[in-house]
Amino acid sequence: MKIIKQFACWVFAIACVATPASANEPMTFFMESDQQSRLAAALLRGGVEDIYASGEITEGTKDRFLAFVRSRQVEAAKIHFNSPGGSLAEGIELGRAIRSLGFFTSVGVYTPSYDPDADSASICASACAYAYAGGTSRFLSQYTGKLGIHQFYSAPGSATSNEEVQQISGLIVAYLDQMGVDAKAFSISTIANPDGMIWLSPDDALGLKFANNGSDAPEAEIKLAGMVPYLRIQQDHHDVTTRVLFLCYERELSMMFGMVTDPTSSAMFAENQKRSYLELDGEEFLDIPGNTGAKASDSVVWIERQVSEADLIRIVTSTEMAGWIDGFGAVRYGASLQLPTVRAKISDFAEQCSIS
Repeated sequence: MKIIKQFACWVFAIACVATPASANEPMTFFMESDQQSRLAAALLRGGVEDIYASGEITEGTKDRFLAFVRSRQVEAAKIHFNSPGGSLAEGIELGRAIRSLGFFTSVGVYTPSYDPDADSASICASACAYAYAGGTSRFLSQYTGKLGIHQFYSAPGSATSNEEVQQISGLIVAYLDQMGVDAKAFSISTIANPDGMIWLSPDDALGLKFANNGSDAPEAEIKLAGMVPYLRIQQDHHDVTTRVLFLCYERELSMMFGMVTDPTSSAMFAENQKRSYLELDGEEFLDIPGNTGAKASDSVVWIERQVSEADLIRIVTSTEMAGWIDGFGAVRYGASLQLPTVRAKISDFAEQCSIS
């Protein structure tokens, strides 16, 4: 406990910034103030509002953030960071506050009308990356700004012993682990010198679990229904849960691709479908036109298909599978499943089906 109490004192003598502090203003927070605009945006994104955080993370940033959220009665939000860094301790405290609220994080900047060039030019670097790690869903792609990490170091005029550096390093690793980020991220950050920065590509950030783009890793397990085994795969996303079942009957493989919603919505999607289909890495797959390809069962909409050997090969060599139901006009409803970590279990189940 003594180490934890000392951490804040130590780390304020430790720099974790991408550019000199004098070049940046303390972090401020902004969101649309017009109630109609807020309501429309929240409705389009399931109640999630946008908060824009720009500037250097300084002592008191966490408290200013919480006061901002309370004053505007925000219940769900995505925090868009544009920050070069600042106080390491305050960045971690801000990340903890964001996690306690269940908010999302991204890298971007506010523009009155959407400007993708402005977003891509924004950054969340150094101490900001630790605040970003607090998001339950953490978004990073080619369309967002950049996420940068580097090592912490003693600020000019201060000294930190090797023992203190080791203790601070251990606390940082523990924080990343609590946020669900691979501890390798800290090891990578130490490669950069104080004046340098390692910019994580979206794929690198996903690999380190720094970003998750709103999705947990899929989980696969063998279940029994009437003593008959089947493979159940589930992946939770920030806006929907995907549930996929692989079943074997008389050595024939079939698949049920499910999108978990609620009984009323699932019935509505199934009743108004014009076609249903799957996608593999964005290419349409196993399309059935009309209103018979998808069925509702309680809170799940199921797309059921027979799976041939050729279909199976396509599935296990793809990165992402998605299920879609076309409804009114250009409106469609769907969900996705990331395949890399569950390919082997799909292949093993299919092999057992063919020889059983």
